[in-house]
Amino acid sequence: MTPKWIFFDLDDTLFDFSRASLISLQRLWQETPEINSRFANSEAFIDEYHIHNKRMWDLHESGKISADFLKSERFRLTVFPEHDDENIAKACRRLNDRYLWLLGECNTPIEGAHELLRVLSKKYLIGVLTNGFTEAQYRKLKTTGIDRYVQRMIISDEIGIQKPDTRIFRYAEQETGATAETSVMIGDNPSNDISGALKARWRSIYFDTKGKPFEFFYYNYI
Repeated sequence: MTPKWIFFDLDDTLFDFSRASLISLQRLWQETPEINSRFANSEAFIDEYHIHNKRMWDLHESGKISADFLKSERFRLTVFPEHDDENIAKACRRLNDRYLWLLGECNTPIEGAHELLRVLSKKYLIGVLTNGFTEAQYRKLKTTGIDRYVQRMIISDEIGIQKPDTRIFRYAEQETGATAETSVMIGDNPSNDISGALKARWRSIYFDTKGKPFEFFYYNYI
């Protein structure tokens, strides 16, 4: 059956998250005394942040910690590892809020994203299906101007279900009237985007800009 809906992942598929995050974290280091007094340069800060951010996201995606805990704890472990009290927690929430604001201000679409969406939107309905934090994801779309092509964005943070859970794909179907037979998922994450879509019986396209190896699996649904 001919596809009617094309769903895109957002970060590092339509929005250049890697570049935007680097810009935002560098800015955070420059303007925050608690950070630049602890780390001699932004590179050291960013390296340390990435270690803890990845660990927190792994725990969040496995359902072991909440999104709110992730947001503050990644900064506490990076900037205030010796402290753990309510004042530090508040400071970390402020750092997180500032980081997400800076991230949403970055006009960094993936090269060619506008041209691709302009062509596809003439024939297909365009959706975004993303794991991420609600406010930041909407602001990324608006800042980059990608929102003009998108009929519906579904964010894990809004519904409490993350890719690759098949329930988020079913939710997308219910919200848009799409079906597995008429939907295609395009994304850069082999597990969340591609395997998740295949398990939901959607077609999928792997968007690889970094040469990441990906082993395709055959899913037997019968």
